Amino acid sequence: MPGLVRKVLILAAIDGLLLLPTGPRSRSQPQTKIAYKTGAINTAPNETAVSQAVATGNTFEAVGIAGLLSVPSGSWLIAITKRSQVAEVKGRQIFVITDIALIPLHSKAEAEAAIARVRAKNAKKSLNTTGLDDIDSDEEYDGDSVLSSEDDVYDDPPRRPNHHRTASSSIAEDVIGKKGLYGRFAERWFSKRGWQVDRNRLQGLSGKGDGGETFQMRRMKSRTGSPDSETADKAVAPNIEIRVQESQGETTSPGESSGADAPTYPDQPAQPEVLQDNEVMEGVANSLTPKLLRTVKLLLASSRSFYFSYDYDVTRSIAKQTLATSSEVPLHKKVDSDYFWNKHLISPFVEAGQHHIALPLMQGFVAQQHFQIPNKEGYSRNFLLTLLTRRSVHRAGLRYLRRGVDENGYVANCVETEQLLSDIDKNTEYSFVQMRGSIPVFFQQSPYALKPKPILMHSESANKAAFQAHFKRLKERYGDIQAVNLVERHSLEGIVGNMYEKYANELEDPKIKFEWFDFHAECRGMKFENVSLLLDRVGDVVDQFGWTEEHNDKIEKSQTGVIRTNCMDCLDRTNVVMSNFARRAIEIQLTHLNIDPAKLDASLNFMNLLWADNGDAISKQYSSTAALKGDFTRTKKRNISGALADFGLTLTRFWNNIIGDFFTQAAIDYLLGNVSAQVFVEFEAKMMSGDPAINISKVRQNAIETSSRMVIADKNEEMMGGWTLLTPSEANTIRTFPFKEVVLLLTEAALYLCKFDFAMDKVSAFERISLENIKGLQYGAYITETMTSASVDEKRNVGLIVTYEPGEDDILRINTRSLTSNVSRQHSDIAADAAVPPQKDDYQGNTKQSDDPKLASKGTPPVSSSDPNNERILAFKALSADATVKASSRVPSPIRKSAESDEETLILSICSEIERACKLVNPSIGRNTTENGAAVEDGDTHEEPQRCAFIEKKDVVSVLEAKRSTGLLEQVGYSIRRWVWA
Repeated sequence: MPGLVRKVLILAAIDGLLLLPTGPRSRSQPQTKIAYKTGAINTAPNETAVSQAVATGNTFEAVGIAGLLSVPSGSWLIAITKRSQVAEVKGRQIFVITDIALIPLHSKAEAEAAIARVRAKNAKKSLNTTGLDDIDSDEEYDGDSVLSSEDDVYDDPPRRPNHHRTASSSIAEDVIGKKGLYGRFAERWFSKRGWQVDRNRLQGLSGKGDGGETFQMRRMKSRTGSPDSETADKAVAPNIEIRVQESQGETTSPGESSGADAPTYPDQPAQPEVLQDNEVMEGVANSLTPKLLRTVKLLLASSRSFYFSYDYDVTRSIAKQTLATSSEVPLHKKVDSDYFWNKHLISPFVEAGQHHIALPLMQGFVAQQHFQIPNKEGYSRNFLLTLLTRRSVHRAGLRYLRRGVDENGYVANCVETEQLLSDIDKNTEYSFVQMRGSIPVFFQQSPYALKPKPILMHSESANKAAFQAHFKRLKERYGDIQAVNLVERHSLEGIVGNMYEKYANELEDPKIKFEWFDFHAECRGMKFENVSLLLDRVGDVVDQFGWTEEHNDKIEKSQTGVIRTNCMDCLDRTNVVMSNFARRAIEIQLTHLNIDPAKLDASLNFMNLLWADNGDAISKQYSSTAALKGDFTRTKKRNISGALADFGLTLTRFWNNIIGDFFTQAAIDYLLGNVSAQVFVEFEAKMMSGDPAINISKVRQNAIETSSRMVIADKNEEMMGGWTLLTPSEANTIRTFPFKEVVLLLTEAALYLCKFDFAMDKVSAFERISLENIKGLQYGAYITETMTSASVDEKRNVGLIVTYEPGEDDILRINTRSLTSNVSRQHSDIAADAAVPPQKDDYQGNTKQSDDPKLASKGTPPVSSSDPNNERILAFKALSADATVKASSRVPSPIRKSAESDEETLILSICSEIERACKLVNPSIGRNTTENGAAVEDGDTHEEPQRCAFIEKKDVVSVLEAKRSTGLLEQVGYSIRRWVWA
């Protein structure tokens, strides 16, 4: 296998950042250069001497490269600066990341400043090594300097690592405990200067704050803020930073920021005051860049949950290791993509052919413990017990924001845990694999409740398809499956539990067995030892499935199935049950190795701590707190103090659910490459982001197709187009919140407004408007919010108004989901909720019955077409361009190419389609008329004609109108939300 870089020297050259492999075994590996600003990666000339680089003093040594983080404003190199060995499998070391450095690639000055801070930080830590967690394994295994003639990571004899438990802390505790690191970021939000800039921008001013500094200038400065810039670090090595500044000809007075905190761009023109279309996303991403960088550090370093090995595939179990072994294939091509967490971040190096830099990372948990136990003859045997837990990258994220299954069959919080028993004396490995994952149906839960009710989503056919895809994948990967469901039967959890049981029974697959064990009911009164009842019922599967045995690197026996365990979150109850299955497996294995069964209980007590720490790690990664019921997992006892501790953790989880998880989720999706920088625009507007695993385009396409089948009664009525748009919650208005997503259908005879229930895949109501009753269209800027730069962009916020007069052929129908009919229009609350225009005068006129008895209908009153007081409107706003679906039963008419945005192009195409359809039923639309309204043929010049435009370009709601209608309470509310969430 091509060797990975184990140590790399990082220095700032004139035109780019240089990565220089060090050590005798790295001499054949090429040097890498990353260009400033562009982030282009190339092989650097080898004549650059390492000794010359060290002599400059502006270098630091990394033990690996995690990838390249890129946002619209620039890129950062993610370098692993500290690691700690946690295990050794088959003589190969496994490390956990304990610290990283983010080196900006905007300019040489910023890169040098960041490197100087890393050197100062390392110098400070070397003087304050106070505990085991602060000791890097490099000091233990790689004691020589960067210019050492020996690479000790390779050559040192393997040492047996011990399992050391680390202190537990939530993300909130990390932030509070390190509040000093967040000083400048807080200053940007809380200083008078920062708030003045935001207030000026909201009022449409230039954005100048105190000192004449523009908002764009401040944004440029904030975009390169580095989480490594600590005042204490600067104080440790002031001479280094002074030398960096002097080399650039800069002078900094006391109290002013320097380096990456206040960069200058002498070679760049000044930023314009008015943002262009392509700068909106960049501006929002820049404003959130400091928070993104800190989140990256919390995830990759502070969490201590990312693991790697230079020569061992941590993403695969023993059974898969041998199958994937090939000395000619780089490690990043061998790893299991389901657990390859930095695949997107490392892809620039892979694409550039720098395979020796591509170090795969896995999120999860790894721990190891050595133990001795006597056999029946009284001789002591030496064993190593290793836990390797691997979190899937699919539906990755935090609880309540990632639940259930997606359409491809991937479930949330999907985790594989391998318990590896190593017989040191006989060079034999025993691998027992289990997995956990969310219930494989579509459901969601609100994060704003301590015990939220599960809400089932999508149709039964969609749920079945996803359910079957999930178990098909499990069978292909593991073989037979024993599903163990731990949710409650007779509470809110039973909503999804019953569906799980139903679909499992409908599979009728002998290779898939289902067992429902109501954990809370069976273990009521904190009697968690009653889990033994579950093992009495299904514990035999441990013997049936067996485990994988490898002797002298050869597989002699393979595990034939897997136990799949779940509760609602797949955390606390799940970890308790999985630890019991693991305990049974190792007891059987040791008994087969002639170990005295009477010695097992006393010799295996350490397993409780391993599995408890495993549960805490997975819980932190999914819910930001340690696992509940951890006292029982550790001691096999449950008491009041443990219950009180769990209550505190529950409250902490609740706080994280409603505050911190939303941006963290957006950051996770961005790091995995599931979303673009547009996610930050969405977050700034809503303080949350969507689920990229849900194919929203496919969902909306399905909504259009379902609506067309449901509402178009005449099969001969040709469909001309269909769109998903936003509309005000109340009819006949243009700015009533909240806006709802609806389906607009156009046929050769009518326009259909359909309120669609996306959760249930059903039409809840619709209104049919005959084309002859449409009087005109208006399109233009449609500003509904003024809190963010993206929301006031007139080219990104576009809508249209359809003006019509209700007629005899117009229809209103509301799906009551019952056999009742004729919902009266006087029930305006129902009509408004159905997005159907209520009438000013109650009318009990003609009623048109639907063929579907569940659809109640009500006719609209006949009116005089000449009465302008009867005109009504339908207002629509375009969805974001990257999330808009347009479906048509034919090829749409050509649309002129222009510099207009996608949203405006979409609205123009809708107007064009409606106009063309209306002309088919009313050829006089848009023709020249005289002052008395008579039609004029082309060439007739008896009277001066005037054009009656059917489509008028006019703002629906302009920026100024929207700002005038934005109240102080709304502004204060958004400011508070942004302060709390962002």
